Amino acid sequence: MLCGGLTVFSPLKTNGAGPGKRVGIVGIGGLGHYAILFAKALGAEVVAFTHTKDKMDDAKKLGADHVVDTTNQDFAKPYATSLDLIVSTMDVTPALPLKELLSMLYVHGRLVDVGIPDMDKPMPTLHAFDLVPNGAYIGGSHVGSKTECMEMLKLAAEKGVKPWIEELPMSQVKDAIQGVLHNKVRYRYVLTQDLM
Repeated sequence: MLCGGLTVFSPLKTNGAGPGKRVGIVGIGGLGHYAILFAKALGAEVVAFTHTKDKMDDAKKLGADHVVDTTNQDFAKPYATSLDLIVSTMDVTPALPLKELLSMLYVHGRLVDVGIPDMDKPMPTLHAFDLVPNGAYIGGSHVGSKTECMEMLKLAAEKGVKPWIEELPMSQVKDAIQGVLHNKVRYRYVLTQDLM
């Protein structure tokens, strides 16, 4: 929680996620599952976006009010200009549907990216008109401050926020790395001491 949880809690808190706000979370993985949990715990209406069909039910169980399959060509249309904030945890690659995400933001809405690419690939190209219709903002986020960390832990304790983890013995660290690379983990690995 002190790394992945804080990475998404910070932009949620900084950008006003809470009651009366509609927050989109892109990517249901190690960071994205925390983002759903914390956005919901803060009181926001949560819309989860995934390209992995077998994660749709998980997103609902994590607390998402709506789950959207981004493999559908027009996935963004029903949410046009309706989201106050989008936190993207997806790898930043040319596959990131940046134009579609921006189209779903309300006036002066914000898209905050916390996803880091596995390889050095450029972000998708944007045209000025992708930003103008709703005056959207794009930004990033650092991991978070000590104050935010304390707020996050307090909220987690009060609301019962618990990450979804899979435990593996330390001797299976290679399996854990492969599981992360191949998107098999649900949703964080915790390495435990091998028992002799």
